[in-house]
Amino acid sequence: MEKFLDKLIAISAKFAQNSVLNIIQGAFMMLMPITMIGGFTALFNGLGIEAYQAFITSTGIKAVLSTIYQWTIGMFGVYVAFLVAYQFAKTHRCAKSDIAVGLTSLVCFLIVTPIVTPEEPYAPSMLPTSWLGSSGLFTAIIIGFIVGYIFKFCTEKNIVIKLPEQVPPMVSAQFTSIIPGAVSMILFGIIGAVFAKTSFGSFHQVIYSIVSTPLNAVGSNVFGYWILIVVLYGLWFCGIHGGMTVGPVIMMLFMQLQMDNMTAYQSNMPLPHKFIGDALSFGTGSIPLVIAALIFCKSESCKSITRLGFLPAFFGVDEPVYFGLPMILNPIFFVPWVLIAPTVSVFGTHLLKTIGLLGYANGTAGSNASNLPFFVGNMMNYGIGGLIWGFVLFAIIVIAYIPFIKAYDKQMLEQEQKTAE
Repeated sequence: MEKFLDKLIAISAKFAQNSVLNIIQGAFMMLMPITMIGGFTALFNGLGIEAYQAFITSTGIKAVLSTIYQWTIGMFGVYVAFLVAYQFAKTHRCAKSDIAVGLTSLVCFLIVTPIVTPEEPYAPSMLPTSWLGSSGLFTAIIIGFIVGYIFKFCTEKNIVIKLPEQVPPMVSAQFTSIIPGAVSMILFGIIGAVFAKTSFGSFHQVIYSIVSTPLNAVGSNVFGYWILIVVLYGLWFCGIHGGMTVGPVIMMLFMQLQMDNMTAYQSNMPLPHKFIGDALSFGTGSIPLVIAALIFCKSESCKSITRLGFLPAFFGVDEPVYFGLPMILNPIFFVPWVLIAPTVSVFGTHLLKTIGLLGYANGTAGSNASNLPFFVGNMMNYGIGGLIWGFVLFAIIVIAYIPFIKAYDKQMLEQEQKTAE
């Protein structure tokens, strides 16, 4: 068992230390305020109640919500293009100005974005927004890394403009970015021009075509997502932060599908994807056990830990219970924590969708669901049906924990009685 744990820890450490995943995760974390605001905006804009829609349309609220959505989620690719390169620069320390690397990446992203030239003379050209949101997400990530590596190469090889030491650092930092910035922009200028002449029409379309096919295949496969969630909680069971290890992989696989559904939802269009890496939430891990313990536990140790851990667990902070009860490396909790809860959540949600009792997830909670009480995320993603069925699944998971928490509580009672004697 110890050898297995050592190997598991080593593999997890490699994932956790992977700079690519860390850079992407860092960029997405910096975007959390924007995605959260955009998610709530899409939710309020897309509620399918006829009287409500008539009210927000007549009062002009819908136009305001649509504008906010367009400049948050609708421009997601633009923000990712900047932040991935920015995070790359901070991670690799490849330039004197991290912001300059991010801005260069943003410019390169816009360079490969096709511009519509009107037929009328002297009419201004237009930049369509179709590639600036989720459709341009993977292009933004790729460009961010390429620009980052160009800056890193130029910095390591001293292919930069050097100014005398007397020049203020702020000015000097901008001059050192000129050569790698020029190389990046020229490179993507050529790439954009080349792909504009092909049947694809743009570099964006090439990346989207390459990525969308396997993504749609993954999006119809609930088993792969279930495996990822089981691995996530399995790592937590071993004391390894499963969210930090598996979370970036889940975001990479399903972020675009979530945003496709969110965009369709706020526009009152049919949701395109049945599965977007989603499931009815039961919290981030410990809250079902905490509820079961508060109802059935008699030992002072269990009651005190779960009382203290309830409020943090309610908002997705599970460490007090994970380490305090403990759940980590406690064989009694392996089956309900790692196997039963994810299985009920993932396959239960998929079954409800299949038989028509639950609609598709609109994606408005997205990656922010872990920061919200489980029922709030469920209602955001699935509406009233999600709220109701979320409580049903949560109750099933709490019930599944009862025999296990009773067994552990019995052990604690015996220890307390021996101590008292």
